Amino acid sequence: MKKNGCLVLDVGNTHVKYGYFVSDELQRSGNCTHWTADQWSLFCSENPFELILVGGDGSESRRLVTKLPNYAKIIFIDSTFKYPFTTDYKNLDSLGIDRKAALAGALSKFPNTPVLIIDAGSCITYDFMDENAHHIGGAISPGRAMRYHAMHLFTDKLPHLNPPDKIPPIGISTSTSMELGVESGVVAEIKAQIEIFSHLCSNFTIILTGGDAKFLNKKIKNTIFADTDLTLIGLYRLLMFNSLHES
Repeated sequence: MKKNGCLVLDVGNTHVKYGYFVSDELQRSGNCTHWTADQWSLFCSENPFELILVGGDGSESRRLVTKLPNYAKIIFIDSTFKYPFTTDYKNLDSLGIDRKAALAGALSKFPNTPVLIIDAGSCITYDFMDENAHHIGGAISPGRAMRYHAMHLFTDKLPHLNPPDKIPPIGISTSTSMELGVESGVVAEIKAQIEIFSHLCSNFTIILTGGDAKFLNKKIKNTIFADTDLTLIGLYRLLMFNSLHES
């Protein structure tokens, strides 16, 4: 498995990302949400692999599989999967695949280190894991796009906005007022969560990942490692971990 290529798919609520691994190293990654069958065919011919791990469930994952080559073995993460960490979560199955993959990715990159993982995607999730690879818990809140959508959905007169590239210094219109409110609120929340987790541990590594990681990394003053491929790396590590622990 280590010598042959492996394709990992992170099926999120909004986007699908791919990671192509060879000899345990991530060779390339990207967004494949809207790829056609022809695009998949070209990708597969240029990047040979024998194994596909689908990190997601539901109809989108099943639909995606129909576009993939039938010569490759396809593995879905299910209740039989084992994990390289322990957790205080009452029901591990209720912890999302993306959060479990991010924990595995953090453990791979920062072993024996307390970490706070902030995954800024459709939702913003916070997960704290101590130096003994024990997941203590975390928090979930709406992501940037979700906050804009909620204001439009529940207030008729507010427009439906997409997250901006810059935060306005002050709102001088309805749109810029919404932008300042959402973006400054997200930044303040992240800073507050970092402060909350600092009471659990005086010294820990902060990892920022997810689709909004690059944008938010510029807004947070704390020393943060930004890694948009953390979930892909974690999914691959879960695959390797389970291959080593096959009964």
